[in-house]
Amino acid sequence: MKLSESEFRALEILQENEGAVLVTQVPEKNDKDLYGWVLPGLNVYKKLDKKGLVIITEEEPIVFDDGEEFTFTPMIELTDEGKLALTRCQS
Repeated sequence: MKLSESEFRALEILQENEGAVLVTQVPEKNDKDLYGWVLPGLNVYKKLDKKGLVIITEEEPIVFDDGEEFTFTPMIELTDEGKLALTRCQS
């Protein structure tokens, strides 16, 4: 499977972060960090989700007895297929 530079970097970021990051840690659009490294945007992770290389969790709200709701922050998780694709691209 051929991956773009942004897609490859997204998989690397997940691997560096023990396989998962919070959606809130991902920029809306592609960006660069202080050192010039590509920071893939949410659109890149959505493409990887469609390819089955990551999973973007969907969290249901928890409703407490007093009616107040709490929703966990969704995560982006590296799948086994994503790990395999990353390993193949690195070699």
